Amino acid sequence: MTQKTQLILDLIDLVAEERIAELHVREPAFSVRVQRRAGGPLPVPALETIPPPEKPSPGTTATSHKVCAPMAGTFYRASRPGGEPLAREGSWTAAGAPLCVIEAMKMMTEVAAEAGGTIVRALCEDGQTVEQGQALFIIEPGEAPHVS
Repeated sequence: MTQKTQLILDLIDLVAEERIAELHVREPAFSVRVQRRAGGPLPVPALETIPPPEKPSPGTTATSHKVCAPMAGTFYRASRPGGEPLAREGSWTAAGAPLCVIEAMKMMTEVAAEAGGTIVRALCEDGQTVEQGQALFIIEPGEAPHVS
């Protein structure tokens, strides 16, 4: 079972257990809406594809890319209170490396780099509330610097 499938099943259980009429979750690549009918069977989720943004926003180059928040929550630069930031401006990061943590509903979710590159700018402050899809970092793609 994929992680997205498990998320959908968990959302269905949440809607049924908490008697929520409707729940809508948006991710950068998909959206799930779970609706509950009064006294009816378990809700059926509707999946819809969200088109990618067409133009780069101001302050980015044609090659740079943004790392966006997968959910709304509180942005933290470190994985634990008082810890070292996971990513710093000017440093290089590997694809899949954690950049920050977003706390939502008492759950901590690491946000990872999609591709390797240099972190040009962190766009959020530690402890800031972020919205789903909000840009968190700007990364300039490139290979790791070589040590001579």
